[in-house]
Amino acid sequence: MKERPHAAAWRITRIYLIMGCLWILLSDRIVELLAADTAAFRTLSHIKGWLYVGATAALLYTLIKSYLCELETAQHRALQGYHELAAAHQALEDANMKLEEHQEQLRRMAHHDHLTGLPNRRALFQTLSDVLSQEGSCGAVFFTDLDNFKYINDSIGHVAGDELLTRISMRLQEALSPAWHIFRLGGDEFILVLPEAKPLDVEEHARKLHALMGEPFSLKEATVHVTCSTGIALYPAHGNTPENLIKRADIALNRAKDEPASSFAVFDESMEEAMKERLELDQALRMALEKREFTLLYQPQYELATGRISGFEALLRWTRDDGSTVSPAKFIPIAEQSGVIVNIGKWVLSNACRFLRKLHELGYTHLTMSVNVSVLELIHPGYVDKATEIVRSQGLSPQDIELEITESALMESNGLAEAQLFLLKDRGFGIALDDFGTGYSSLNYLRKLPITTLKIDKDFIAAINSSEELSLVGEMIKIGKMMGISVIAEGVEDHSQVEFLTQHHCDKIQGFLFSKPVPEAETIAKLQAPTA
Repeated sequence: MKERPHAAAWRITRIYLIMGCLWILLSDRIVELLAADTAAFRTLSHIKGWLYVGATAALLYTLIKSYLCELETAQHRALQGYHELAAAHQALEDANMKLEEHQEQLRRMAHHDHLTGLPNRRALFQTLSDVLSQEGSCGAVFFTDLDNFKYINDSIGHVAGDELLTRISMRLQEALSPAWHIFRLGGDEFILVLPEAKPLDVEEHARKLHALMGEPFSLKEATVHVTCSTGIALYPAHGNTPENLIKRADIALNRAKDEPASSFAVFDESMEEAMKERLELDQALRMALEKREFTLLYQPQYELATGRISGFEALLRWTRDDGSTVSPAKFIPIAEQSGVIVNIGKWVLSNACRFLRKLHELGYTHLTMSVNVSVLELIHPGYVDKATEIVRSQGLSPQDIELEITESALMESNGLAEAQLFLLKDRGFGIALDDFGTGYSSLNYLRKLPITTLKIDKDFIAAINSSEELSLVGEMIKIGKMMGISVIAEGVEDHSQVEFLTQHHCDKIQGFLFSKPVPEAETIAKLQAPTA
């Protein structure tokens, strides 16, 4: 316990009084004993006085020094305590600042996407809630999704996919006016909110948005071209809550996805029923393989020069367990969007190869089989090896199989499937470009592809009686001949079309004039018939 100032002073005084009293009482007696005469007494008294002064000074020096040392030590401790307290205070302030920074970072993380830095779903709902709460507010919500983004992830990797998403967010922020609110919902989905957007102007806004996204992106791995589809919902016409607006913009997006790439759609009430049907089909489609609801039909392909069947195209059909049938035009896009197409494709190839082996065992070893393949299948990791394995497991050669891919799908893949086609060609597979003429590909582009067959789309064949279409179909056949590849005309339905195609040296034909797609038993019967 520290000594108070008056106590320390009284302690020094008390010691001094005791020593002084003892000196007075004892020193004279000692002098009297030592001094025999007056002169000696005086001398000893002087000496006693000096001794007293010296002793007193020494005592005071010792006492004062001791106290001052204690005081200095106390002051040092106090100063040290002050510095420690100041350091603790500074540390507390730093910790508080870091805590505030951390809280701000957490708030930002809670409202922003970690990859692109754009506001996220939580921020979107907050912004829409604020906008919708304003009296008389109006505007539009644009739900934008990249077309075939999975192709990029599967072909050049997820790192490149993440880089693309970051570049897209940067481009949107730089190119669009501050009036736009841009959010990343997740994956390749973006939502843009434009307050005060007029209903008559939203389609023009969508076109500008798509043009902005259509410009190439230079990534570290490659330069890619992307397209997007957009669903648009207006407020307050299509909803007065964030949930309703986003739901209806999503429904419109799904309608846009049913159209060619880079399409957009504005929500209307009829889309909700279609969306319910689509979701129901999607769930049923995922179980169709397990329930064995798929079947294959086979449409023969005829050589025009000889009239004999040279091969078949395997065509997928879906008959649900309630007996209803679903058109391939309806379920194939859903299968591609859900990714189920990969497993369906394996099933189709396996069963088509099994049937072709059966035909070869019956003696029809010259026959080939054409199988439709999705771009999503082509770019799926290991597809080339898996396709080769399936074919060889049935005792066939890749030369017996022709894989068909539509021209439009190939164009939409932005070059991501081309490498796979070359690998398949090197393995011996035939590569057919289906629906030729619908994808607007250039001749230079076609020359770069490992195509072995051109299949002219049935719409061109159906309009063959038109002078313009006559000329166009003739040029298509010439293109195939110039490229040194086989040309097949699809959808042949009357003899005038056959005559025209024969005159222009088309190689093969298929269509309802000769045979609709038929089951295995009827296929074998056609081969065994005398006219086959």
